[in-house]
Amino acid sequence: MKRFKSVSKKKKIQRKIIIFLLEIIISLLIVIFIKNNFKLSEDKIKYLTYSYLGKMERKKEEIKVFNERAPNVYIYNTHQTEKYAYNKVNSYNLDYDVYFASFILKSYLTDFGILSTVEDEKVSKVLSDKGLTYKDSYLASRFLLEKAKENNNDLKYFIDLHRDSASYEMTTCNFDGKSYAKILFVLGMEFEGYGENEKMINYLNEKLKSINSCLSRGVSKKSGKGVNGIYNEDFDKNLILIEVGGQYNNIKEVSNTLEIFAKILSLYINEGNNEKT
Repeated sequence: MKRFKSVSKKKKIQRKIIIFLLEIIISLLIVIFIKNNFKLSEDKIKYLTYSYLGKMERKKEEIKVFNERAPNVYIYNTHQTEKYAYNKVNSYNLDYDVYFASFILKSYLTDFGILSTVEDEKVSKVLSDKGLTYKDSYLASRFLLEKAKENNNDLKYFIDLHRDSASYEMTTCNFDGKSYAKILFVLGMEFEGYGENEKMINYLNEKLKSINSCLSRGVSKKSGKGVNGIYNEDFDKNLILIEVGGQYNNIKEVSNTLEIFAKILSLYINEGNNEKT
């Protein structure tokens, strides 16, 4: 009887060792995949890989200082769980969603000398804490916006990154041998002063089209029954909502587009357009 228990215990230990080794191999494969496909820093590769695998807790109050400067771009996702197309790495529980895309944008902005921070507090938790439902997501992200601004007065630009649910043909652009996820700019028109936000949107949209007209799906102006009509854009004249691709786009297409978007956003910031509006 003792021998039977000893063998059973030994098998359990062996099974745990095998599972542990498999997890390490899977993690390494994911890191290699990300390195080969995206321009992300070593720290961000670790952050993304292990946080999605549940191996690392996300840091709270992430406001990092680089060259003695605080971030001045705040990237967030009112609908954090909007996912992109599945692919082979999803079998490793690495979900490609708009939250993941926000870190890709952050990395590209860093390449262009623009410091940014990504909101990592869960909108779903804010909704739960405040007794709200999913339809109140913009109220929840408004709370996060106010909190972020209170914690960092240097924040001047606010990007709410979404993805659309349109067809692949409608959300995809191809040129120079690459596939891109198109960008749709959303402008709420049910608040006084929306014209200031429109100036920023128009600048970015025209710059995007100047690179290739197919990259932009234009500006969707929202007002009337059945739409939000504000989208928190009344919070600041430099707050915009963008829909990058759709549910059928893969993360590489999204990454290709975000590199271009980071470039034109850095041009907007460096040219001081916010001071001219």
